[in-house]
This record gives sequence, structure tokens and C-alpha cells, in this order.
Amino acid sequence: MALTRPTTETHGWSATTVALSDSPATDPLAWFTEAPPTGERWFWEIPARGVSWVGLGVAEFVDVQGPNRFDDAAQVAQYLFDNLVVDAPADAPPPRLAAGFGFDDHPRPGRWACLGAGRLVLPAVQVLRDPGGTWLTSVGAPHGPLPTHPAPEPISPLQVNPAEWASPVARRHYRHLVRTALASITAGELDKAVPCRSLTVPSCPDVAILLAALRDIYPACTTFCVSRDEVTFIGSTPERLASVDGETLQTAALAGSAPRSSDPAVDDAIGQGLLTSPKERSEHAVVVNAIDAALSGLELSAEHPPTPTVLRLHGIQHLHTPIHAELSSSVSLLDVVGALHPTPAVAGYPRARANALRAEHEGFDRGWFAGPIGWMNASGDGEFRVALRSALIDDETTLYAGAGVVSGSDPDRELLETDMKLEAMLGPVLAASNGQ
Repeated sequence: MALTRPTTETHGWSATTVALSDSPATDPLAWFTEAPPTGERWFWEIPARGVSWVGLGVAEFVDVQGPNRFDDAAQVAQYLFDNLVVDAPADAPPPRLAAGFGFDDHPRPGRWACLGAGRLVLPAVQVLRDPGGTWLTSVGAPHGPLPTHPAPEPISPLQVNPAEWASPVARRHYRHLVRTALASITAGELDKAVPCRSLTVPSCPDVAILLAALRDIYPACTTFCVSRDEVTFIGSTPERLASVDGETLQTAALAGSAPRSSDPAVDDAIGQGLLTSPKERSEHAVVVNAIDAALSGLELSAEHPPTPTVLRLHGIQHLHTPIHAELSSSVSLLDVVGALHPTPAVAGYPRARANALRAEHEGFDRGWFAGPIGWMNASGDGEFRVALRSALIDDETTLYAGAGVVSGSDPDRELLETDMKLEAMLGPVLAASNGQ
């Protein structure tokens, strides 16, 4: 764990929060766009909720790794909040910490190295827009000039087929991953596996333009981004890992996928097929049961409907079971994140055998793909999402996707499912790369 502390610890950190009136500065994406691209930038938006947040620069940080990384991050978060003095109107929301974690608990050399296995940041400047207004918080220093130009207008994604961007060798390899997982399932070693694949394209999208596109295309998802040292991890994910509002914890099982159709009758039929498919229901049940067990291990009582519903998103639909519990004072949001990550929706089950299979056969570093990314505040509230439908950008762009494999899965169908998931990012990435 690495943590820089203030020169005089007893003075801690001071923050000032003010309200912003109607102008380009009320859009956090406008701040992101005008911030220096070489500085650290975090972005988080759920358009359907009317919530958008940006964090710029670093007033304080901690990098964590190893099996206790979530506990270490929770301790540092508490230390920061205990030593943060905020001058703000009574109705202003508290400042946030941003955090993200790798899929694995140890960092590796390569393109993901600057993000490490986990990072917790108190941004020097943060702007939060919610239905109650827009708030600017500066930590330790003045915030600098306000944005003078609006955020980029959204662009339409290109119509693309990911199969045309992947080599035949890569596609054969993914089918092999699925067959290997099925052999382990048949042998009784696994209930579920989640083999993943990556797709690299020689494109460098404008990150602000890509964010504008993602928040427009996927308003029900969480559009997120962290940029550091000229490396950007970005995506628009449908999957909540854990959120806390007051004493209520919310999470969800999201497993079992199918395409959408522009014909409402066909779309409904596809959704009904999800609900009645033994294979899809079995895959979904593994995730629900694992979440129940993880929360029980924290002495929390999970409550959820007995059967899933269909969650319809742009281009894809999923089986979805919302899960909630009353949170005790002894359990923090990061405690829950550590207990849940990784769920069988992204890691398979049982976890140890699934991880061993992945390490032996998958062939690439997942980095922060399918890891937890989110925020928290001094009130104990916050939200973490599973970083799906995502891409890593430096001098090229790598997209990631996976599919759940259970007994009855078909290698060709699972490959097509990953194509469908890759398309969600590939079209916007290529559209935002025009002229780059």
C-alpha cells in the first residue's frame, strides 16, 4: 500500500463547496473536456438518474494491492474523511472519493501498469450534478477557471461487425476456451465459467467525444472513465456491484443475455425465451446464489424476487434480479465490494477452479476489465459498478467481453454473444476516432 500524507497531519485537508448556476460549467463532461489530458481524470454518469460527476487532479491517493486491498482502501477512506474539513452550504452533497480495482489483486507490467491493482483518489476538483443542482468542490487549492465551452455533442456509433475486426485465429481460440470450460463442467469441476476475449483496433478515439456518445447511447447504464498517465479506461456498464444509500444496500444479479430486435413482437419473444431457457436460468441462478452466500458471510440478509425479469438495454437484454439488504453499522460499502468481487457473472463458480482455468487458458491480462469501479462519500453512501462494456486506450484501443458458460452452452453461440457485447463499444470507439 502506498499513501502520501499531508505535511502536517493534524491539519488534514480542507475543501470548499459552492453551487454553480446555469452555464457550461454545470456539465461535468465540460470540465473533463477542458482539463489537461495528462492529468488524472475520473468521470461517472447515469443519465437516467440525472446524476453526473467528474474528479480532476489529485489532492490525495492510495494504491493498494494484495488480498487485503479492499480493507486497506476502506481504512484509508475513513482516514481521509475523518481529516477532511468541508466548508459548504447545508444542502450541498459531501465530497467524493473515486476508486477502481483490477480484476486480480496483484498488478502486472504492461499497458495496465499505471492503474495497478487498486487506486483510491481524493480529486483536487470535483463537480457533481444531480436533480438538486450542480456543486463544485475544491480541495486544498482554488479550482481554476470554469469551462467556457459546452461538452461535445453526441455522435452516432458506426455500424460495425466485430467479427470483421478479429482474426480467425482469435475466434478459434475463443471457441477453444468455451470447449475447455465445458469439459471442466462435464467433469464436475465447475458449475459456470466466464471465458473472456479482447479485441484491439488501431484507433485512438477522442475520449470526451466518446464519453458524449456513450452517455447518449446508453442512458440506463453507468458511463465511467479514468485517465492517468496517458492511459484511459472507459466504458458504459449495465451491472451494479453494490450501492449504499443510508442503511440500504442494493446489488443485482445480471446473467443470461440475448440480442434485441427492432420488431417489438420479436423482441418480446426473445425476452420470453430468456425467461424460459433452462440454460440461461441456470446461469443466472448461480450468480444469485453466490451473492446471497457472500452477503450472508457479512451477516446481511439478502432479499430479492424469486424469479428474474428481463432488463432491456440498447442492443442487448439480460436476466436481472435486484437484491437488497439492510446494512449494519459494522459493514462498509468496501466490505461489501470485497465480499462480492468477483461474482460468478464475471468469474465463474466455484471461483478457485474458474480462476485457475482462466489463468491457464485465457491468454491476456484483464486489468480493470470486470473489476469494481465507483465512488463513496463521508456519509457512507456510494456505488460501485462492474466495469463491463469497456475499453483500454493508449496508442491503440483494446475492447473486452466475456460470456457465461454452463452445461448446454454452445461455443458458436457464446462467440456471437461476445461479438454482441464488443459491438456496444466498438461502434462508438470507431466513430469517435474519425480523423484521429
